[in-house]
Amino acid sequence: MNAGTLIRSARKSRRLTQQALGRRARLSQPYLSLIERGLQNPSFEAVERALLGTGHRLVAVPTVRDDVVTIAADMRRALLDGRTDRALRRFLQLNDNLRAEHGAVRFALAISEPESTGSMQWDAALAALVAHHLGREGLPLPDWAANPRRSLKQPWVLGEGPYTLPPDTARVPAEFAERNVLIDEDTLVSA
Repeated sequence: MNAGTLIRSARKSRRLTQQALGRRARLSQPYLSLIERGLQNPSFEAVERALLGTGHRLVAVPTVRDDVVTIAADMRRALLDGRTDRALRRFLQLNDNLRAEHGAVRFALAISEPESTGSMQWDAALAALVAHHLGREGLPLPDWAANPRRSLKQPWVLGEGPYTLPPDTARVPAEFAERNVLIDEDTLVSA
């Protein structure tokens, strides 16, 4: 995850404007804007101050796997470009990342609230995926993933396209069914 994505996600999770964060962190709004857009490479001190201004801390985790914030940002870009296939691939990559890690590292990959993908369906799918993997290990669910805004009113078949068939509801994991995201449990098993 780059510094801009990290700071933007932390800022938005606290519903702060760049200007408000700038005041808290003693950084200018234009500087924060450049960082968030990836046009400025900030110092470690600037990143730390910005995160502390949002009430977050920077923590090193022993993994090189992408976390939910990074994956959601990639999915957002893919969806804006009309590349639902790319969004699906990134979603499946997050599934593999969460399956591969355990305990504190698995939790660390899921704790930070991701920015919206721009799609209520994909946002609900991400929350369901995190709930699915953390629940399997008895880990606590981050508030963002339990938020009712990350549930759908109508059922949605994940990856829905002209040739996609809805899965048998008995084969939809509970965390997905609760959020009205329909996916066959076999899709979540790595090859």
